[in-house]
Parts: sequence; structure tokens; C-alpha cells
Amino acid sequence: MRDQPRLPLLSRIPDLVWVSVDTVAALLLAAGFLGLIHWRNPVPPGLLDFAVALATSLPLAVRRRWPRAVFAVVLAGGLGMQEFLIPHADPFGLPLVLYTLATRRRAVPELLVAVAVTLHGVVELPLGSQSLDHVGLVPAIVVAAWSTGTAVRQRRLYTEQLAAQAEERARTEAARERLRIARELHDVIGHGLSTIAVQAGVERHVGDPEEMRRTLGSIEETSRSALRETRRLLGVLRDDGPADLTPAPGLADLDDLVAKTRAAGLDVELRVNGEVQGEMELTVYRIVQEALTNVLRHAMAGRATVLIERRDEELVVEVADDGGNARERPYGHGLTGLRERVRAFGGEFEAGVRPVRGFQVRARLPL
Repeated sequence: MRDQPRLPLLSRIPDLVWVSVDTVAALLLAAGFLGLIHWRNPVPPGLLDFAVALATSLPLAVRRRWPRAVFAVVLAGGLGMQEFLIPHADPFGLPLVLYTLATRRRAVPELLVAVAVTLHGVVELPLGSQSLDHVGLVPAIVVAAWSTGTAVRQRRLYTEQLAAQAEERARTEAARERLRIARELHDVIGHGLSTIAVQAGVERHVGDPEEMRRTLGSIEETSRSALRETRRLLGVLRDDGPADLTPAPGLADLDDLVAKTRAAGLDVELRVNGEVQGEMELTVYRIVQEALTNVLRHAMAGRATVLIERRDEELVVEVADDGGNARERPYGHGLTGLRERVRAFGGEFEAGVRPVRGFQVRARLPL
């Protein structure tokens, strides 16, 4: 599974740090504006002068919490501060709060208003060379602040989309893994319990002590084998210790599988003419295992044939029996799981009644 996308570095800084930085910046800007009022005002500043200086600066401390309200207050305060600024526009507070707005929403109307107010302050008729410089510089600062905020907002949206996609992939992979483990457990436990049930039923009718001993030994071995495979599957789910690294069963284990099935009373003929590796080998084993399990459970058959053969560029797996109640054979979760396994390799799966007698399972797996 791919790593989760990490948020940008600035987004991982705590909010309290940003509030502290904004507060310090607002206080410094307020001190600067109050100094300008005293320095550039030919008469002692009045209450209104102090109000516009503080309105243009102090609200920046809460610009992240109430950006639209702060924008309106700073915009109004900047209009009153124009007489004390050169050029006659706020190049600090207004671009900063416009940047904050652009990181939250598109803020196109706010951009137009900010540019209009800025031009109102810097345009003086007749236009001189200094006025032309101001006309280009100050609105450019405003537009640059808005553009930067828009880029940050788009970056955040992109990161959120990546995170959502990664989460969806994780959920899909987890669901696929749960389905795989469920199929494995069904095949392992289903085959083991079915074999044990058949052998236990036969044991009730066996009078020979030696035959009874062999039957009980077979039940014991089947139980141990099912337990080992169950532990292997459950081991991958544990977080507090190493998983059981017992290898998954493959074609080499078919002889043992057939021997256990024969011990349960079903005569099985195994013919193998082909080799596979990896996950496909486990799939072939599970097809044979589930098919033989169904024969033991439902078929009342005396004989089954297992054929594994390579034909051109595909591997054919067939399991057929001579059972007498094939038409009543259910299509349960086991065959559904086999069909899903085969389709995962792009193959074809069939299961149905044979023309004369019995039931047949066939899978074709491309190589």
C-alpha cells in the first residue's frame, strides 16, 4: 500500500503558534501606524486618527478566525490611513488579510474591491512618473497576495484529494484482504471439518479395532493439518508477535490432500501434467480442495477424478465425481469463492452436472 500523503510543512504548525505570530505582527504594525500618524500629521492626531490606525492593524491578530470581518475592518481603516501613507494605500494589512481570504475561498469579489480601493489611493491626476510607479506597484502587491493565497488553497485541496484517494485505496485493499482471508478460512476449515465428519460417521460402523485406529489417526492428522493452516492465516493478522511463516500449500501437497480424502472413504485418482508457481499454485490447490470437500459433503460418490493439465497457454483443472444427487448440489460460498479466485487471474470457472452421472468443477487459468 502506498504511503499516506503528508500535509505541507506549514500546515503541521500548531494554531497557537500562528496566533502568536499574527498577534506580534499586528502589534508591530499598529506601532508603526501610530508613529506615522504622529510624524506625518501637521496637527496633534485626534481620536479618529488613532481609531483608523488601530483598525488597520490590530484585527490582523484574528485574521485566521474571522477573515471576512477582518477584511472589511482593515479595508475601512485603510481608507482613513491613506493620508499618512506613501503611496496612499495600505501595502501591509490589506494584502495580508486578502491572502488569508484567498486560502479559504476564491475571493474574487474581495480582490476587485481591494484593487479598486488601492487604485483610488494611488491614482493622482495628472499622472506623473512617480504616480505611474505607484499605480503598478501597489495593486501588484495586492494581486500577488491574492494569487499566493489561491495557490495555497489549491495545494491544500490537492493534498486533501490525495489523502481521500489514499484512504479509499486503503479501505479497498483491506476489504480485498478480508475477502481473501475469509476464502482461505472457508476452504481450510470447511475441508478439515467435512473430512473429520465423514470419517467420524464411518467410525461408528467400523467394528475392526485396527480399522478404527487408522480412522482415528486420520482424524487426528486432518485436525492438526487444518489447525496449522488456520494458525498460518491468523498469524498475519497479529500485531504483537511474528507471523507463522509456514508456506502456503501448493501442488506438492496434493498427494497428502488426496490421501486424506481417500482415508475418508472416497476413491480419488490424481493426474498432474503441468506446473505453476506463486499465487496460482495456491489457487489450484484450493480448487481441488473445495471440490473434494463438496464431494464428501453432498455427492454420496464412490470415486472422484482430479486432472491438472497444461493445454497450450492455459492450465486446466478438473474435478469430477460419480455421485448420484448432483442435481441437488448447492452452489454455496465455496464455489463462489473459487469463481472469484479464478477470475482474479483472468480465467474461467464452470461447475455443474455431468451429462451422464455426477458433478464436475472445471477451471481454466491463463499462463
